[in-house]
Amino acid sequence: MTTSSKLFLSLAHNPPNYESIARLQNEFKNKEEFIVEGVIPIFEQILFPHIPEGAHILDLGCGCGYLGSQLHKKGYKMTGIDASEALLSYARKNAPENNFILGDIRQFELPPTFDAVVSIDVLLFIVNNDDLISVFRNVYTALQNNGLFIFSIPLVELMRKTVEEGYMNHVYVNDEYALIELFHYQPEEKIWKIEVTGFELIDKVWKRSDATWLRKDHLLSDVQSALENVGFREISNISPGDESQSACFICWK
Repeated sequence: MTTSSKLFLSLAHNPPNYESIARLQNEFKNKEEFIVEGVIPIFEQILFPHIPEGAHILDLGCGCGYLGSQLHKKGYKMTGIDASEALLSYARKNAPENNFILGDIRQFELPPTFDAVVSIDVLLFIVNNDDLISVFRNVYTALQNNGLFIFSIPLVELMRKTVEEGYMNHVYVNDEYALIELFHYQPEEKIWKIEVTGFELIDKVWKRSDATWLRKDHLLSDVQSALENVGFREISNISPGDESQSACFICWK
């Protein structure tokens, strides 16, 4: 097996490694403005009307905790789970009222105590159907009866234009930080290899960090089948906007 193949297998079977660039994730990704303007208005339509006041919500792949912080402000009890201790260290600062669990979303076991589970821009890192089913099964187990599961996930059907253009690179810059994400598409697997480079200005010296991630574009039929496989019902999905590359799924236990 080649070194490249070994790296691919390692990336495919492990959560993305954020430890060296957690500070940059906290600085640039899913910040308060994005949550307030881009996520909360959608939740006001598809989540809040269907859960009780003070409901207990699990944030799957909570990252730096900005979503959980905003949902707490809406009056909900929040628990977040993430595989990165470095990201959780920021989450505990950004949302000190919430509870956080260190764990891989493909392997966690929680009792059926949650009224809802939400996950934004996380399941794109699940790169095979078996792991996707495992995540859905864990969520199903953690939900109370009639609990609601809402998540976003990139779909092949929505990504065709981006794949044809072959361009999805991201650059984030301010006076003290820079984050560069270069995407390389592998058409047979429908996977993007993401080469991540970050820079932090520390004591007037720029410090560089590097990471490599894998992102999967899923088929609509595979997502639907995986949800049905573990018992979810009344499954529907919406595209948040004309330019969206991800669908938002809504389903019930």
